[in-house]
Amino acid sequence: MPFAITLRLDSASAGPIEALWLKLAADGIDADRHQLGYAPHITLAIYPDEAPLNRLRSALEDICRNWEALPVRFSGLGAFPGDGAVLWAVPVVTSELLARHQAIQTALPDLRVYAHYRPGAWVPHVTLSAALPDPGPALMALLSNWEPIAGVLDRVDLVSFRPVEVLQSYGMRSERFIT
Repeated sequence: MPFAITLRLDSASAGPIEALWLKLAADGIDADRHQLGYAPHITLAIYPDEAPLNRLRSALEDICRNWEALPVRFSGLGAFPGDGAVLWAVPVVTSELLARHQAIQTALPDLRVYAHYRPGAWVPHVTLSAALPDPGPALMALLSNWEPIAGVLDRVDLVSFRPVEVLQSYGMRSERFIT
């Protein structure tokens, strides 16, 4: 099973994303994200299953030790086209978010990361639906009630997936935020 390093939304921020997942499931479009059993998140990196787990654990512990929670705002919806289109919530990209991604890449330069997560190729997103033959119905279902979402990324997780298993998790300090 591959490994991923993710920034997870806090429970209050996750609610609106989970509502989008539920809408897609209720409309019979896609229930995968709703059934996945893992909170809404932005994936910073995905490594193949042969990646050395001890290196991933050690690097993550060193890197995120002093990270603070990040504010995040989702401004719209996007789609990665293809045979199985992916629909996603579009975060406003900040220098802090890019710095988190770069920190992971810098700490593990010799590990093979999936192509879409390499510097210069990474597009931050929260997946709403995947493998859609036609994203049109999903977009129409979600656009009718779309409003920008403001939230906080407050945890860093190392997970293996499918099924998702959290192998390591760190809460990020949130002194900057009043909830």
